[in-house]
Amino acid sequence: MGMIRICIVEDNMAYRNALALFIGRVSDFEVVHISDTLEDIENVVRNVNPDVYVLDIDLPVTSGIRGIRLIKDINPEANILMLTVFEDEEKIFQSVKAGALGYLLKKDPPERIIHAIRSIHGGESIMNGQIARKILNYFTKQVPAKPSFEDYNLTKRETEILMLLIDGLTYKEIAARCFISLDTVFSHIKKIYAKLKVNSRSEIAARFR
Repeated sequence: MGMIRICIVEDNMAYRNALALFIGRVSDFEVVHISDTLEDIENVVRNVNPDVYVLDIDLPVTSGIRGIRLIKDINPEANILMLTVFEDEEKIFQSVKAGALGYLLKKDPPERIIHAIRSIHGGESIMNGQIARKILNYFTKQVPAKPSFEDYNLTKRETEILMLLIDGLTYKEIAARCFISLDTVFSHIKKIYAKLKVNSRSEIAARFR
């Protein structure tokens, strides 16, 4: 198996040097580019073409998240690991959305970082358990709550008929179930449609499924 060629972009000099040192000691790893900014990243992608990019987020001039997009625009198959101090859900999500395959924290042990680089090079996605939970939390917050019948100021009878509509009963079946005339069913349904601002049963089904 050949060497895994790695690009490091990190603006903290002490951490950058330490990272390059322990990565460089791995027998099948080779650091082919190291920088404190993304200023030359286009040239690196086109002419050096590293196997794995290790990026910080909080970089001068151009952020690491923007850097992911710059790299992916040139090489959509690029393997990118974010290595940062940021634990907030928004930055994690934006990194993953932009195309990062891994997201670790600088406080993670060196062995985990080495494992992540190797795994990402092999096509896997890597993040520690804490980060994975934050991503799940982020998506949970983004899922809109299903509307409640109470949101539409429906009467008790309208709510009953709406539930029967959702269950798929015909207008005649609703009339029989509620012991009311078909005309009364139509009257209630007209009011329900107006309150829900819909024009069909399919719209109701889509909203409350």
